[in-house]
Amino acid sequence: MSRSDIVAVLGRFMYLQKKGAKYWACCPFHTEKTPSFVVNPDEQYYHCFGCGKSGSVITFLMEHENMQYTEAVETLAKWAGMQVPESESPEEAKKRAMREKLLSATRLAAKYYYSCLKQKGQIAEEYLKKRRLSEDTCVAFGLGYSPDRFGLKVFMESRGFSAESLEQAGLTDKSGGDRMESRLVIPIINAKGEVLGFGGRTLSREVKPKYLNTRGTPLFDKRKTLFGMNLYKKAQKAEKFDSLVLTEGYMDVISLHQAGIRNAIASMGTSLTDDQCKEIKKNSNVVYVCFDGDAAGEMATWRSLDMLRAVGLEVRVMTLPESMDPDDVCKSYGADGFRKLMNDAKPLTEFKIRQLASKENMETFAGREAFALKALPVLESLSPIGRDAHIQLVSELSKLSAESIGNSLKNYSVTKKTGTRNADENRAEDTEDEVSRVDLKNGRMLLKALLDGESYAEIGELDEECFKFPLHKRIFRYISDKQKEGGKLKAGELFALEPDSTEELEAVMSATDGYTKESAEKMYGAILTSIFKTRKKARIAELTAQIKVADGSKKESLQNELLKIINLRK
Repeated sequence: MSRSDIVAVLGRFMYLQKKGAKYWACCPFHTEKTPSFVVNPDEQYYHCFGCGKSGSVITFLMEHENMQYTEAVETLAKWAGMQVPESESPEEAKKRAMREKLLSATRLAAKYYYSCLKQKGQIAEEYLKKRRLSEDTCVAFGLGYSPDRFGLKVFMESRGFSAESLEQAGLTDKSGGDRMESRLVIPIINAKGEVLGFGGRTLSREVKPKYLNTRGTPLFDKRKTLFGMNLYKKAQKAEKFDSLVLTEGYMDVISLHQAGIRNAIASMGTSLTDDQCKEIKKNSNVVYVCFDGDAAGEMATWRSLDMLRAVGLEVRVMTLPESMDPDDVCKSYGADGFRKLMNDAKPLTEFKIRQLASKENMETFAGREAFALKALPVLESLSPIGRDAHIQLVSELSKLSAESIGNSLKNYSVTKKTGTRNADENRAEDTEDEVSRVDLKNGRMLLKALLDGESYAEIGELDEECFKFPLHKRIFRYISDKQKEGGKLKAGELFALEPDSTEELEAVMSATDGYTKESAEKMYGAILTSIFKTRKKARIAELTAQIKVADGSKKESLQNELLKIINLRK
């Protein structure tokens, strides 16, 4: 399409650097560190000298965004301000109409919350002043407040929205109540400027949890969403960033934005997902990971860092001063202080090695030896050149010779290839002798849903007996205790509590990999149904046996209980 400039369109998905008359980037179709992907604005085509991919702006949308030809044409027409051709099927038209309806609802809800902050949000404004957030920052992020449970419903219905639409958009629960009641409300907006949902921050110690997201809806899937992408895209046009800063939460992004760090984004408070990593890669080749000090050393965080590297990103890890978060750094040292920490950020492998060293007593030979042994899996995962460089680092930190570390690495690699099993693997094998693979897989699925805070996963429906594997029972107790305390679930705490169960914990954390939200929810429901049916069948058999030998009132009581169980839906 003549009005769709290829540089402008591809610039929506990657950072393009102008060199002469052309633009260059790392190829989005394969992993590379040196840019070999060129965009020619004069002839309106792209070509990768690494993998050979080439084509027009339409070809790019079809291959990179998995669009059909007509969808690509319609998208370009919309971006160019042209009338969208009418080529969609009735089903597609219905889905588009539903999406637009829900977006209208979330957009109006955002305006409602914003107006309530000014009219009724004294407690929220006091919190914002305490955080030293300016009026401009509040406006930029569209911060708002929910004063009561049913105010949103009344307002939205007065503007023509049905109770069904409000529930579909995730704005209200089945009773019509606002889930964000009495919270500071933060709109979650995508790169296109669409309000997908909301985050709510409690303003009272009595209200739990501290942060609450809109539940999963046709618009909002927290596993695919990154907070702050809309403002990053806006700032990118002026500042031409060559990197992104990934933080843990909304307030980190908001504070950094106010301090002038406008390339900050955040995940949705859960473990990073493959979809989020790919979205980051579309927008940058380098990511600075800025997590709180406690989180940076957790195994769950390491898994996220590896996922970022796996999609082709250069990962650099920032280390914050003890007990500080990004907001504290900005308030204490300003934007320049934060940028200094960015400059001091360590490449991923070096960060991992130094973290391992920090956990041992490096003043003793035993501590240095333990560190060197724990560094072997990190070294083994590298390319030959990378290994040589980082063997030197391990040698320097441990005061052991590079030769001895290299020999230990060779032995480690051989042992791994020949299938010698470590304690974790033996433990998992022993467990599978006692517990069927189905029970193991089902337990992982249930726990992952609970850890992710999925709306369909209610902990009250479960108990320890739903899990056959002792470790799964302990994880369930951890989740249950955290919920009773109103504390935040931290997958990394599990790795600290269960240091000998790393393999199975990793299996739990990746239990839903490859599942869509809908298929994961369906699987969760099927597992529960199976558990309840098995329990029901066992209890019926038990009662039937007891009835045969009982008499009088005891027999009648057992018969009544049996009748109730038979009539139970679960």
